[in-house]
Amino acid sequence: MRPFLALFVLTLATAPAAEPAWKSELTSPGPGAFPKLDPCVLDLQLSWKGMVDSGRIRMEFAPRDVSKPGATVVRSSARSLGAAAALFPYENHFWSEIDPLSFRPKLFRAVETDKSETVTTTTRHFPDRVECAESTRLTSSGVEKKKDRVFMASPVFDIFSAMLHVRSQKLDVGDKITLLVHPFDTPYLLRVAVSGREQHLGRDAIRLSVGMRKIDRKTMELLPYKKMKNDATLWLSDDKDRVPIEFRAAVFIGDVRAVITGFRKI
Repeated sequence: MRPFLALFVLTLATAPAAEPAWKSELTSPGPGAFPKLDPCVLDLQLSWKGMVDSGRIRMEFAPRDVSKPGATVVRSSARSLGAAAALFPYENHFWSEIDPLSFRPKLFRAVETDKSETVTTTTRHFPDRVECAESTRLTSSGVEKKKDRVFMASPVFDIFSAMLHVRSQKLDVGDKITLLVHPFDTPYLLRVAVSGREQHLGRDAIRLSVGMRKIDRKTMELLPYKKMKNDATLWLSDDKDRVPIEFRAAVFIGDVRAVITGFRKI
């Protein structure tokens, strides 16, 4: 009996793990046929319920002053302002290097600073995995903590490569796009659904529903993303640029919105 039991246990231990159920949801990671975004600068205003001016975001797609052979660079910066900055002083700087043909990310780097710490996250994308190195420096003491993580999955997108991938698709009403994303130190399942076409802020727009679920990197189980209460809404301009007009989300601090204030090609 014991040899049989030992063989049974060994068989269980060496059997391949079952694929997570959400894997069947993933849509094609290939880019769509919609024309690529021209090099440009995009400015957005952050607010709480559209009333309290709380910050600024600037995103630069293929800025002219940087060059990375074989990669499209996207960089962005953001900071809190006014009453929001008094309560929560925060700024960030993001840098992404993306394959211009596949929209797959190669490198993503984020530096985020608030009143208590500065967190630097470097994420590298490989054919079979994502490697993430995080360094946290405490403002008061200068003490630095480091953490390394690996997510064994592919393909995985970052913030900006996911944006470029989604805007490249047909985006017919009812279309759904599901991707793996690794925006910072945690993997997520991103679900995007095309809800409709309408006028928004005086412009022709494509309305998208955006939902995220955390992924446990060990068990591959989906977990709630507690910072986002419900699916967010994103309006893209329904034109040849397809740039964000507004992003609206109910998060743990309330109704947060980002509205376009400027767009220029470079």
